[in-house]
Amino acid sequence: MEKNLYQIMQNIRAQKSSNNTTDVRYLGTISMHENSNASKNVNITKDIIALVDILPDGSMVTKYYDENMTLIAFRGNDGELYPSQEFMYDDLSFLNELDELMEEQSVSLSALDEELERASKLLGIDKSKILSMSDVELSEEISKKGEDGISLGNDNDSALSQEEQNEQNEESLDHINSKQEIDLDNKVDNKNTLAKILGVPAGSKLLIVHSEDIQSNDNSTCFSCIIKTPDGKLESADMLEQVGGKSSDKNVHEVDREGAVTKQNVKSSFQINSPLANNAILTIRKGSMGTTKVAYGLIDPTSHKDVFAQDLETSKTYPVSARVRNEFNEEKGVYNVTEKIDEIEEHEAHGERTLALEEADGRSNTGHIHGEKAAEIILADDEFVRKTNDLFTANEIAERFESIMDKNSGLDRDKLIEMTKAELELDAEHMHDHEIGYK
Repeated sequence: MEKNLYQIMQNIRAQKSSNNTTDVRYLGTISMHENSNASKNVNITKDIIALVDILPDGSMVTKYYDENMTLIAFRGNDGELYPSQEFMYDDLSFLNELDELMEEQSVSLSALDEELERASKLLGIDKSKILSMSDVELSEEISKKGEDGISLGNDNDSALSQEEQNEQNEESLDHINSKQEIDLDNKVDNKNTLAKILGVPAGSKLLIVHSEDIQSNDNSTCFSCIIKTPDGKLESADMLEQVGGKSSDKNVHEVDREGAVTKQNVKSSFQINSPLANNAILTIRKGSMGTTKVAYGLIDPTSHKDVFAQDLETSKTYPVSARVRNEFNEEKGVYNVTEKIDEIEEHEAHGERTLALEEADGRSNTGHIHGEKAAEIILADDEFVRKTNDLFTANEIAERFESIMDKNSGLDRDKLIEMTKAELELDAEHMHDHEIGYK
C-alpha cells in the first residue's frame, strides 16, 4: 500500500472516528460515475476506506470514505447499504462494487501501525521519518541491517552441523528485514501449488532476499531465491534459472490483487525449470514502503519476451482475488498468453497504461475495444457487407465506431457495434437512393 494511503487512513481515524469506532480498513478500489460537465459522465477510480462503529446495543454501522475523506456510503445496523446524501444520484451501480469488496482481503490500519512500529524498532528510525522517506531511501536503510549473510544447506565447505547451520541461518534471517516469505502450498492455477511446480516438499517456503545477504552467491541480480524446507534447512533454488537482472529483456505485464494490469520494470527474473510449467517464470521487483513484489508469470510462447504475471501472496503482501488467479488456469492462461499480450499491446497503442483485467484477458467478448478491432468484427458480418455493398473501408468503419463511442460513454461494446452498423447501413441506403435519383 502506498504511504499516502496509510496517512489518509490515519486522518480518517483522527477526524471521523468516535468512541464507538473499532476499526479502520482499506478495502480496495471501485469505479464511480461523476459528472465532469453538462454533457459527459466520466469514470473515476476511488480508494475505499471503511470505518467500523459498534453501537451500544451491539449492532454495527460501517461508513465508507474515499481518499478525499468524503463519505460516499454507509451500511446501517439493518445490514443494508445506502448512498450518502452527496451521492444520491441516478447511477447507484457503485453500491454493487462496494458490496463486492472482499473484507478478508482488506488491510487494517492497526496492522499497518504494527508493521510501521516494527520497522521503526528494527531500523532505529522515528516512524514519522520513515513515512517521509522515499522508497529508495527506505530500501537502503533496510539493506544496511543485513549481517553476516546466509549459508545455504548445500554449501559443503561449512564446518557446522546441519542443526547449527539452521540456527545460524535463522539468526541471520532475523536481521534481514527486507526478506519476503512465500507459502509454496498456495495454488497458482486450478491444479498446481508452487511447491509442486518447483518440485519441493509440501510445507516448504520460498524466501526472497537481497543477493548480497547470501554467502558465496554468484547471482548477479538484485534479488535471490532460497528454499526453506519443512525441517528448517535452507537450500538454493536450483530449479530457478536466472534470465534477467537490472536490464531485463522481459516485458512483464503484472496483475495486482485488485485486477489492475500494468507494465512493470522487474529487477530479477527466474525461469522455472519444471515439467509442469515449461513457460513459467518468477519476477521480482521493488514495491512501495520497502516491500518486494514477487509475481508468477507465463511467458508468451510466440515472442518469448512478453510475460503475463500475477502478484504472489508473501509475508508482507496480500493474495490476489480468485478472478485474477483464474486467468492462470490451464484452460485459460496457458493456452492464450499470446492473445492476452496482443490485447494489452492494442490498448497500449492507444495510450492506455493501466488496464482492467477485462482488457487483458485475451478474450474477444470482454472489455472495451478500439476502432480497428471493431472494424474487424463488423467486416466479418456477411449480412452487413451485403447490405452496404462493401462501400466502407476498415479505416472508415474504425473512425465511425470511435466517433460513436466518444458520444456514448458507458455503452457496452456490443451496443456500440450495432449502432455503428446501423448508421453505416443507413448511409449506404441513402447513397444508393441518391445514385438512383441521379440516374
